[in-house]
Amino acid sequence: MNTRIVEEFPKTAMNRKATDVWTAATRGPVSLSDHGTSRFVLMPRDMFDDLTSRADPRIARATADTPKEEADALLAVLDDVINSDD
Repeated sequence: MNTRIVEEFPKTAMNRKATDVWTAATRGPVSLSDHGTSRFVLMPRDMFDDLTSRADPRIARATADTPKEEADALLAVLDDVINSDD
């Protein structure tokens, strides 16, 4: 899925060119800027849903809760790094 900004509009376009902003947003993400700085992105709902529904593969946990297999693998890699000649 292409998530690049399709077009950029100043915030005043929401009042003066709302149809242009709406039309561009149907094609993909549109940046709305304030004084030349992008502040908001408007995009089709299906694109937003796709972006927000992706599972995050990272896991945060306390060191004490790390499964033994993962802890052993991590320690082996750390030992290799510490003991390497580089």
